Amino acid sequence: MVAIKICGITRLDEIEYVNLLKPEYIGLVFTESKRQVDSQKAKFLCDCLDKSIMKVGVFRNNSLEEILEIVNEVTLDVVQLHGSEDEVFIDLLRENLVSEKQIWKAIVIRDSTEFENHNNIDNYILDGANSGSGERFSWEIMSKKNIHENIFLAGGINEDNVLLGIETFNPRGIDVSSGVEVINEKGQRMKSFEKMERLIRKVRDSYER
Repeated sequence: MVAIKICGITRLDEIEYVNLLKPEYIGLVFTESKRQVDSQKAKFLCDCLDKSIMKVGVFRNNSLEEILEIVNEVTLDVVQLHGSEDEVFIDLLRENLVSEKQIWKAIVIRDSTEFENHNNIDNYILDGANSGSGERFSWEIMSKKNIHENIFLAGGINEDNVLLGIETFNPRGIDVSSGVEVINEKGQRMKSFEKMERLIRKVRDSYER
């Protein structure tokens, strides 16, 4: 079964939604973003989260010390790196984690992208250049390449294209944020229970046919 990650959780009502819908993962963003949360708020949200749902912390060029501090304070299950972190940094991070955690690495897909594997990465996130924007990268670029089996597909995933994405890439999981959001009356982005429910049902129903 394809795992589902709902990324960019910022509100208690969104925690209530995922507790009902049970995606495998949620994502909390700890780098500059309209969905950024600090460690104190993230800990509060995670304290209210169903224990069966895994917690992913999203970082981009944060210092090693900051990542380790947040991992321990929020008790994250996964560290997801979206910046220019190289193999040396990733190895050092792995060595300094006080307990076993997964490390995921985002790969920005451009015309000249070459997919490189690193033995210390548990999963790769295939994403577009504007992460969190809702823009889909050109799937045709990567569908013709030898793609690593441990990938999550991100970048513009929504209920209308998620099944095509799964068929095209056969990913381990899908990573969705803006595709399950609405704009509220204050002009703020927030997760929609109805959009999350439809996407999750569509993915899971496809495995029950």
